[in-house]
Amino acid sequence: MEQELQSLLEYQDILGAVASTIDGLVVASAGFESDDAETVAAAGSAVVSDVGGDDTALAIELDGGSLFLTRGAELMLVVCAEPGIPQDPLAGVMQESIRRLDALLVGSDEFSA
Repeated sequence: MEQELQSLLEYQDILGAVASTIDGLVVASAGFESDDAETVAAAGSAVVSDVGGDDTALAIELDGGSLFLTRGAELMLVVCAEPGIPQDPLAGVMQESIRRLDALLVGSDEFSA
């Protein structure tokens, strides 16, 4: 899972990524210290639990950056990015990542490389 998150950091302007359970338990992270990953996952869980179900995607603009959240069947993916990152391409990348992460969690080899 860490490898999947590390690959997200290769995209310009992505600062960090956290995969967590829907209730905020960190499963894997890249680009964050452990405490920061836990804080991001907890905040993401609070937001995502109040909206929609699987495949929910949100973008939150903050001073100095953006927070993007995508909810899959089993996991949630939170990405922190520089301000002004194009949202549409990132949303597609995050949807593919959350599908692969969900598949890894349940042991599916559908997305194995």
